[in-house]
Amino acid sequence: MVSSHENSHAPWLEKLDFHHQVEYDIIQPMISWLCDGQNLHILDAGCGTGTTTLLFANQGCMLVGVDQDETALQNANKLLEQTSHVGQVVFQRGNVNQLPFEDDTFDMVWTSYVLHHIADKLHVVGELKRVLKPGGRLAIREGGLPLQMLPHDIGLGEPGLQDRLRVAQNTWFTAMTRHILPDEKPYPFGWSQLLLDSKFTDVQARTFVTDFLPPFNKAQQQFILHYFQRTLDRDDGKYGPLLNDADKKTLEQLTNENSETFILKRRDLHVRYGLSVYLGVKPA
Repeated sequence: MVSSHENSHAPWLEKLDFHHQVEYDIIQPMISWLCDGQNLHILDAGCGTGTTTLLFANQGCMLVGVDQDETALQNANKLLEQTSHVGQVVFQRGNVNQLPFEDDTFDMVWTSYVLHHIADKLHVVGELKRVLKPGGRLAIREGGLPLQMLPHDIGLGEPGLQDRLRVAQNTWFTAMTRHILPDEKPYPFGWSQLLLDSKFTDVQARTFVTDFLPPFNKAQQQFILHYFQRTLDRDDGKYGPLLNDADKKTLEQLTNENSETFILKRRDLHVRYGLSVYLGVKPA
């Protein structure tokens, strides 16, 4: 469930999916740091189902969330209706390549896990910059510290399984990106350089981390199982083989709840990872 320090004024948080519940302890301090007690006018560019948008609203900010996915926007509005933020937050259809807003509109633009799906990153960052007020800030949430939870040797298969899973997932992601973005304009630089190349000033980065040990709550258990199951699910040949047969067998044992080696029976798991945000200021 959501962290025990969450106040009772946001019961909708208890209804979030397991992924958002686990990430709450990372996202909440990130948002507090970005808002710093200010009542900002914020654009959430690529808002999805609006969960993070509403966490910004908890800080007293006014928000517009845009996304191209109508189903995601419908879910965002359903979630909004369960909160006290109706009238404070608006969700609408929009494309980050050509935003439906005037120049110099927002105090801050937040975009989370959007830019890695974009074919022309410099163009889109320029568009996000256009709608910022002079002195406004663009916050890009991308990357972070990779998820780690297993000991190097788990007593099944070859040691180093987690490292090989990370390689497999990165291989899948690279192939998937090339498939959905065949016309991508290569930008082989980091996110901070993207801000610098887009003429932002005062560029900085910060990584927010979490870690937890057993006993795991229900959301944490689902999060752990999903991590291992998704690698098996992605090894379908669509983007090429990801795992050798021995590692597949190990994953099947770890995710079989009837097995003595079921992952959630282990008491030595230490789950830790981090999310990074990159921040730049539009010159006055």
